[in-house]
Amino acid sequence: MPIEPAEPTNVDLRAIKICEDKMLPPNLLLEAAERSIIENPENMPSGSVDAARLLGVDSKALETFGAVITGKKWKNGRVLRVRHMGGDPGLHTKVEHYAKSWEVFANLTFSFETSGDAEIRISYHLDNRSWSWVGTQALAIPVAEETMHFGWLLPTTTDEEFRRVVVHEFGHAIGMIHEHQHPQAGIQWNKPVVERYYTEELGWSLASVRSNLFARIDQHETQFSTYDPRSIMHYRVPPEFTLNGVGVGWNTDFSNTDKSFIATVYPKAAPAGIGGGPAADMANPAAGKEGVRGRLQWRSA
Repeated sequence: MPIEPAEPTNVDLRAIKICEDKMLPPNLLLEAAERSIIENPENMPSGSVDAARLLGVDSKALETFGAVITGKKWKNGRVLRVRHMGGDPGLHTKVEHYAKSWEVFANLTFSFETSGDAEIRISYHLDNRSWSWVGTQALAIPVAEETMHFGWLLPTTTDEEFRRVVVHEFGHAIGMIHEHQHPQAGIQWNKPVVERYYTEELGWSLASVRSNLFARIDQHETQFSTYDPRSIMHYRVPPEFTLNGVGVGWNTDFSNTDKSFIATVYPKAAPAGIGGGPAADMANPAAGKEGVRGRLQWRSA
């Protein structure tokens, strides 16, 4: 007689405070693909991708990964305008501080505006969820709507938690996807336990649990050439959620691979007379084109 999976009785409740993938509605898929390619022609799918994927309407990709295949990479050197939609000014200050930590490694700038147009728009109502549209998907979202959300940050939230959540969501905003869905992750999920926990404690649907946690991203769309359990883009996995008791702890800051990879994708110009630059200095010299292509939810020819 099979043994019933044990309930996770001692799981840290912070385990339910994780980012949830967003799926573009069908009516925005084509617009998102077009705007992405206009923003950066490198986002054009390669010749190996069929016409349906080129238009961003591949139903399998949409259902499985919650994102189209067309690239979502911003133009290198881009100044991304960011505007807060409500929220406490004290929260704004901390969010801006941790968001700008990406600028150390990537040739991107976040310009926080108090009014007018903005590519990234942040809401703060408390609903115990956080999320962000991935990269240039934000260009297809109606201007009156948020493109990023923080649903549990408070003035009393610890700096470590602020850093963990803000760096993660702004990673999505510049094109990064969840690392725990890497095809090489090998997480031995105790699926009945995980499903019960997320549906009962967080109110997620079974479909949402399965697409956010269990679905694996295709090898051509993974974050890294090699799985990185220390990535800031990795979910926390309590040992109680796995069959073998092997989990992944709280990743609260950039991993070395996060830093080196994003410097390669958005390289800064080398100082005059010096070859290389931050991307060349920080990136793994053995990582070829496939390694670079495989870090974001994007494809280039």
